[in-house]
Amino acid sequence: MSGLFKRKPAPTRAEAVANLLSMLLFYLSKIDAWTLRDAVEGTLILGATGSGKSSGSGRALALTMLKAGFGGLVLTAKADERAVWTEYCREANRHDDLVVFGPADVHRFNFLDHELNRTGTGAGLTENIVNLFSTVLEVAERNSTSGGGREDEGYWKRANRQLCRNVVDLLALATGRITIPDLYRLVVSAPSSREQIRSEEWKAGSFCFHCLGEADKRTKTPRQQSDFEIVADYFMLEYPALSDKTRSVIVSTFTSMVDVLNRGLLRELFCTETNLTPEAVTDGRIILIDLPVKEYAEVGQFAQVLWKYSFQRSIERRNVADKPRPVFMWADEAQHFVTSYDMQFQTTCRAAWVATVLLSQNYSNFVAALGGGEKGRAETDSLLANLNTKILHANGDPVTNEWAAGLIGRTRQFFANGNTTHSGDDRWSAVLGLDWLGHNGSTSAGFSESFEFEVQPREFTRLRTGGPANGWCVDAIVFQNGRVFKQSGRSWLPVTFWQKR
Repeated sequence: MSGLFKRKPAPTRAEAVANLLSMLLFYLSKIDAWTLRDAVEGTLILGATGSGKSSGSGRALALTMLKAGFGGLVLTAKADERAVWTEYCREANRHDDLVVFGPADVHRFNFLDHELNRTGTGAGLTENIVNLFSTVLEVAERNSTSGGGREDEGYWKRANRQLCRNVVDLLALATGRITIPDLYRLVVSAPSSREQIRSEEWKAGSFCFHCLGEADKRTKTPRQQSDFEIVADYFMLEYPALSDKTRSVIVSTFTSMVDVLNRGLLRELFCTETNLTPEAVTDGRIILIDLPVKEYAEVGQFAQVLWKYSFQRSIERRNVADKPRPVFMWADEAQHFVTSYDMQFQTTCRAAWVATVLLSQNYSNFVAALGGGEKGRAETDSLLANLNTKILHANGDPVTNEWAAGLIGRTRQFFANGNTTHSGDDRWSAVLGLDWLGHNGSTSAGFSESFEFEVQPREFTRLRTGGPANGWCVDAIVFQNGRVFKQSGRSWLPVTFWQKR
């Protein structure tokens, strides 16, 4: 048979999965599509309060991804978001996929034990568990810090992480599971002196000594045996030899960190059993964390960050060829939930088919949330640069508008100018309107060129914000790096979203 008529080989599973990235999700204009590839490259939505960002572009994107079958994680800041997403899921015929995690619901998630006992070759690694523990506590530390720092701050952080490694290893070796209450019990019962180690009374009442005994008796692999020897040396030699002041600072740092998880609602939700894990999103579940920040304050913020980080680590491990369902991570009022890990996640999450959608009022919210100063700006720029679709609504913040105008860039623009002068003798002709009769004046004209903002910052203050006064129309300017929109011929596109009446 002629090569012209040969049947093309069927695409491999990997090729078929890759082809899905071109799947149309919706149209930004009559001829400009927004695809799955665009979605998984991340989306940032900025707009002032009342600009229509949530009810306009936010609603459009949420319904689009739900109707396309995405799984997802929804972080909540406002008390009405559960009702909003319940309506979204109902409208998209996904109500049965909505799973609510909150005080009034039955779901629980022991995040440390999940990391220890999950499937996968990287499960149970101590450093991963310590990083998980440290990252989810970052927000609590950020909220309590007063700025500045000490010259020896690096030592205390290293010493605290050393303590974390040893208590995690000891609990895993002794009991096969990790909980916050047990971590706390182990630290406060550790020996404070070499004399105490010889005390029968201490041995009888110390949870730390009990764990050392259990770990010693258990059958261990060579690697576990080596780890146990390090743990035993730490608690029986190094830890009690520390000065009382040094040890008290390390212990106080640790116990103050875990305190927020060791009591009340967070202990109930995150330190007991596990019947819901982040992996559920790959089966199409929409996990909504119903602990809105405006209602639960720092407790709600802490819970959301914990879920977000666990979701990020979990979803990055999946093989898209085996489980190709796209998923999203949705955060309105996103400044409440950002951590330093988000920058790393956004650089690689496209390969895991994760559509990150962050909504906030302005650029400065992220800078402030990430610590302010040059560090906060650098981390903000890194994070936002990796959200390739930017939907910019009406805004009165000059910093954000300048940033958005700079993002779109400058072009060479030409300006006309002219000038007319009159001689002193011709003043009465000018007064009488007869200057056109005289020849004593001079006229000049010319052109100049300059690189100016293609979209001036003031334009963002003039976009429509929806509601009955604007016919329920919400205006935005959509920008994508590396793309020229067919409708506008530029890297930016004016788009109008319609609110639901």
